[in-house]
Amino acid sequence: MIRIPKNFLRNSLKLLGPRGIKWLIVGLIASIGIALVELSVSVVIQLLLISFGFLSTSTRIGYLQFIHLPMPVYTVTIILCITAALRFTVQLTSTQTAAFIRDYVSHRLKQNTVAQMLFSNSLEFRISSAVNFKISEVFVKAAEFIFNLSLFLSMLVQSIFLFLIMFLIAWKESFIALLGIFIIGLSVIFINKAVSKFAKQVPKEQKKLNEGIEKIARNFIFIKLMKKREEEYQTINDSLCEYSSKSTRANFFSNFGSQAAPFLGILLLVCVILVSQSAFQTLPLTLISFVYLLARFVQSLSILSGYFGNTSIFLPQYSIALDSISNSNFESNCKTVENEISIIGLRSHKPITKLLEKIKSPNIDIKIPNISFQNMNFQYENSLPLFQNLNLKIRAGTQIGIMGASGTGKSTLLMLMTGILQPTSGYILIDNMPAQDYVSQEQTRVGYVGAEPFLIQGTLRENLCYGLTLSVTDEEIHLVLKMVSLESLIQEKNLNYVIGEDQSGLSAGQKQRVCLARAILNKPGLLILDEATANLDENNENQVALILNQLKGRCTTIIVSHRPGILAFVDELIEMNTLLTTTNSYK
Repeated sequence: MIRIPKNFLRNSLKLLGPRGIKWLIVGLIASIGIALVELSVSVVIQLLLISFGFLSTSTRIGYLQFIHLPMPVYTVTIILCITAALRFTVQLTSTQTAAFIRDYVSHRLKQNTVAQMLFSNSLEFRISSAVNFKISEVFVKAAEFIFNLSLFLSMLVQSIFLFLIMFLIAWKESFIALLGIFIIGLSVIFINKAVSKFAKQVPKEQKKLNEGIEKIARNFIFIKLMKKREEEYQTINDSLCEYSSKSTRANFFSNFGSQAAPFLGILLLVCVILVSQSAFQTLPLTLISFVYLLARFVQSLSILSGYFGNTSIFLPQYSIALDSISNSNFESNCKTVENEISIIGLRSHKPITKLLEKIKSPNIDIKIPNISFQNMNFQYENSLPLFQNLNLKIRAGTQIGIMGASGTGKSTLLMLMTGILQPTSGYILIDNMPAQDYVSQEQTRVGYVGAEPFLIQGTLRENLCYGLTLSVTDEEIHLVLKMVSLESLIQEKNLNYVIGEDQSGLSAGQKQRVCLARAILNKPGLLILDEATANLDENNENQVALILNQLKGRCTTIIVSHRPGILAFVDELIEMNTLLTTTNSYK
């Protein structure tokens, strides 16, 4: 059986939010309107037969008989058109609310994930394959679950009201129909067990497929040189086949159930008519309305069965989606979408503040911080301790190099220093306050350059000013670009040169020096370089080292690298292998 997560109902209401719940209720009310419209149609059919002279001049609704004068045909047709318009309105309302809820829920799930990627310290949201799996597979199908569940509930309410109306019109025939529906329902439940069996395997296969594709994308050159392309192709193809097989099987049983329901419903309709005429001898006028409503009721059950089958298919992904919101600040992460998109998709046009139009902090002096590790211990969950009783002191304005091979904890130490990870015990103080508090302060200026240059689609000026908390002039920009040896770039392209989404037009060294110039322009108290020259040649790396040498005393600089070139001028060098085995203190 498919696992239903804890607090399923509570988290579902949390996912829908007040706005989603409101429109779900509107859809349910509309479905009641559909049932009442169907009753109106059955009465209009009687009126038409009377107008054509096929029946006496009276209409019946169950045991109620209405005597009236014959109506002209054109009057009855006008009534029929009005009834059709009402049916169109309530049917559109019912289906559109379900579609809106689907897109609304999908938006909220994706918005929550993006917020957690940006603001959460959980390492789960740093794994791109896991995030892509949620966005491309889980959230899409979780939204489809909500869509089908909304329509299922609406159709269920409609079917219940239709049955109540049928019961009022002809209770004996309704009782016979109820017995038949019970038998049909048992067969549908049996079919949906098969749907659930295969549906719960679909997200597992999709996750394996995503991970396999990402592995190939990251290691293509290695796979090619090792002549493993055929083997990897076969592995991915097997995953594709498994995914398609499980998905197709689940859909087959779902479609089988949805198509079996109307077939069995027609048989039920025939049985009810035969029993009514032979045993109950119901009046033709009453039977006309009942047969019409029963036909609509059977059709509703058929559609209901299809929606139920689809919810079974998408329930595994929906369960995963609920797990992803259970431990997050979901409401605060999704508050901006509450009133932004209307039921028919119109978006309110709110002014969007561009990055360069933000109010800048005044040009104030930033204190250059010292950094202190005090009896700091850290270990990942279910792992051995990585740092034990670590004591380090980094003087303000110095340049510290952290060097070591991959896997020795350089990135972990940096994440601890920037407050992304928290010590298991002990303290990390920057400017005499916890690292997380220091980094989070509005007035704190931190410069950062990573291994991959982070550039946005926009002009060179917009890239240089991205994330700055103070205003800078073109003169200041030119001075910094000269400092990082990019004068020739400006002479050739100027500050309005547009960097495309693919970042073409700049060399690897130029991109990295643009990022370094941006960090310097922010006049940081703390400058962090994390493998900033990992993708540069030796000449470009030496240029970056010379630039950093000019910054001594202007900020506290932490340089993490496994290459010695960028560390040529550091004041202190921390070897990770030594750090992991002894207690170090830099004074």
